[in-house]
Amino acid sequence: MVIKFGGLGDVVLSLDAMYSIYKHFGKNISLLTEKPFDKLLKKSRWFEEIFTIKRSKLYFYDIYKIRKKINPVCFTDVFDLQTSKRSSRYLKIFKKLDCDTNGIGKYSKTKHLNAERNNMHTIERQKDQLSFSKVKFFSRPNLSWFYNISNRFNIIGKYALVVPGGSGKRLNKRIPIEIFFEIVSLLINKNIKPILIGAKDDFSVCKKIEERFPEVQNLCLQTSYFDIASLATNSLFSIGNDTGPIHIISRANKKTVVLFTKNSDPHLCGPIGKFTETLTFDNTNGSFNELVLEKIMKVISP
Repeated sequence: MVIKFGGLGDVVLSLDAMYSIYKHFGKNISLLTEKPFDKLLKKSRWFEEIFTIKRSKLYFYDIYKIRKKINPVCFTDVFDLQTSKRSSRYLKIFKKLDCDTNGIGKYSKTKHLNAERNNMHTIERQKDQLSFSKVKFFSRPNLSWFYNISNRFNIIGKYALVVPGGSGKRLNKRIPIEIFFEIVSLLINKNIKPILIGAKDDFSVCKKIEERFPEVQNLCLQTSYFDIASLATNSLFSIGNDTGPIHIISRANKKTVVLFTKNSDPHLCGPIGKFTETLTFDNTNGSFNELVLEKIMKVISP
């Protein structure tokens, strides 16, 4: 069994580890997650069963719900890829069974003992964690099930994806909207159609951009995870804040610029992708706007 919950970006970063476990065991793998990630990961066909719970504030109530969903004696190996205090306690379910539990905390039989784990990027940390169970790590999983889906929006011509929002709980991870005004203006002047991507928390910021620049195509609240992957695959390039959709976009291996603030660290949780670059906003640096626009010009120049 693999244990992995959200957010979206962290789930996308964990695809390598999930695929590695799948390749190691080959079959009879289950996943414990939450909605809507069950629908996403079902498409991978890496898991024979996917169980979901809605996490509560009380971890012991989560354990009660998990016990109602699964039969613990069916599992010989459990990999906690969440490695939070809460998920570490879930491993208590398997404590008295002949089951190897890989994770952290007192209920892990195979503990990730690297003292530097909290200073490692998610990908490297999970690679190291799996090595304690002698699971070979695959850094290039087959993601054709995710990205090789036709674009239902039928967008014609050159376009760029713009992700100006982010979680409403982490507003300090967003760069100022004024910078996105400049980004969108530059794209329009270069005859590149800006496509706005966002979820419920991003509706307001996407609407403000659309009101100022009617030329954009505002797809906020209209895209599934698979839509975003397809749009990214066919885009000229993408740019946006450090948020879930940008993790999907970056793995399409097209030019992607991710804008960080000092409130998150790309060395720990940055999106990965062959052509992904990161820039960190410093509100004491008045030239950040120019740096971003200069980066875009380099990306779109033939």
